[in-house]
Amino acid sequence: MKVETKEARVLQGKILAQEIQGSILETLQSIKDRGRETPCLRAIQVGEDPSAAWYLAQQEKLAGKLGVRYEWVKPETVKGQKALEDEIRKASSAKKVHGIFITMPLPQGFDPDKALLKLDPRKDIEGIHPANLGLIVLRRAKLIPSTALAAFRLIESTGVSLRGKQAVLIGQSAITGRPLQLLLGENRVTTIVCNTGTPEKDIQRFVGESDIVIACAGKPKMIRGRWVKPGSIVIDIGTTEVDGKWVGDIEYEEARKRAGFITPVPGGVGPLTVTMLYQNLMTAYAWQHN
Repeated sequence: MKVETKEARVLQGKILAQEIQGSILETLQSIKDRGRETPCLRAIQVGEDPSAAWYLAQQEKLAGKLGVRYEWVKPETVKGQKALEDEIRKASSAKKVHGIFITMPLPQGFDPDKALLKLDPRKDIEGIHPANLGLIVLRRAKLIPSTALAAFRLIESTGVSLRGKQAVLIGQSAITGRPLQLLLGENRVTTIVCNTGTPEKDIQRFVGESDIVIACAGKPKMIRGRWVKPGSIVIDIGTTEVDGKWVGDIEYEEARKRAGFITPVPGGVGPLTVTMLYQNLMTAYAWQHN
């Protein structure tokens, strides 16, 4: 007898993004009704990386849709470490600027740690200032890195109770894997973290045992679809261009046959990330206005 297989429900970031944008529009209308100034995001582009320019263009497009003021500092203005730090100081002290975005990683010759220390943590909409990362550790999170927040919101959107579940994180960057580990822990999820020192056989075992699988290693198709536990939630954050196509860290087609929920690449976490920037901008605006 042939056994029918049920494919996973695909978690489209765009759909959730639209819902969150609706909430942001309500907040903006409330700000307008109270006669307050419109929130402003200032983006500082460092270097000529095409992917960074593309991302900033997406930010600018969404700012226009939401009615948020958007200021784009072009790379010709940021010609060295001192110029970058001056731009960050200027934006941090500007009362009419409520959120600051800096394109990362910085080009060779720049010191990101020194630059970030010049940033007002209350305006750090990427949530990458040491103070904001520390607040997550202290369970007093204000601004959470947008990619980690987008992934977590997609997990929440499944409606599955997270308490008591087991998750495996493949990748532990400071702005994605580690914040996600803390967010999951806050929801009483037991989380296993894999890194470059974890043998493949152990990764396979952890993936097969876990209710939630989150891949953010940036290694195309390193997670085999057949490893996935039936009915699990699979979140693929990895995005790598291979032969002109964007590919995730997980074998999507095979994993979809086994998972309960899964994000595609592209179309999953990515479209939601820029929306979470503006969610953070609303949080930053409120923080600055008490």
